[in-house]
Amino acid sequence: MTTSGPSGQPAPSRRALLAGTAGVVGLAIGAGATEAANALTRSSGPDTGPHVASPGEELMVEHGVLKRVLLAYRAIGDRLAAGDTPPVGAVADAANVVSSFIESFHEGLEEAYVFPRVRADHPDLIETLLVQHDKGRHLTRTITQLAADGLTTAKSRSQLALAVAAFVRMYEPHEAWEDTVVFPALRSSSTQRTLDLLAERFAELENRQFGDAALTTVLDRVTGVEQQLGIADLSDFTP
Repeated sequence: MTTSGPSGQPAPSRRALLAGTAGVVGLAIGAGATEAANALTRSSGPDTGPHVASPGEELMVEHGVLKRVLLAYRAIGDRLAAGDTPPVGAVADAANVVSSFIESFHEGLEEAYVFPRVRADHPDLIETLLVQHDKGRHLTRTITQLAADGLTTAKSRSQLALAVAAFVRMYEPHEAWEDTVVFPALRSSSTQRTLDLLAERFAELENRQFGDAALTTVLDRVTGVEQQLGIADLSDFTP
């Protein structure tokens, strides 16, 4: 599956996008600053083929998708607090991205391949993260159902405000702990061979479920939500 970017040119695949940011994101999951700087300034060598994202790169980019959905949920909450009804389509689309991409795929990778490898060192944290995954799925079902009912009553809008606020409040620290504790622990506790095998497995599962343009497709959906809510221009967030 191929999609087009704003200029009409073929949109880059997830792998191409991740290849471009690999050095920087790798720094966040444990690579040394000197090594990263050398990698960024080193003259180009021969092409060795497509980059396969490390497990940390893969999961942290998916967290970027989640962060943008959280911004959308904040915008939905702001509209509700002002007495307005947010676009029902935006609410439904945002919840669908969470359900299909974040919960069913991203969290599935964490639960099957990441958490078991770091549980011994962080048992209480992993248990909390698993409980929060479950709570998040319940909140997503509530948000989806409220959107399906059309948000036509004051009660449904009040329930939506509570649900999106609870989701944001839980997932902002949730992903921060994963980024700063869990993913670095995975890297430090795994051999390079294990990390390479995990990277290949993640790529295989993603391509099987979404195709190679998965990130582009998901981001197009997120952008559509942002446009409906009037938050698609990053410069609007500049103070």
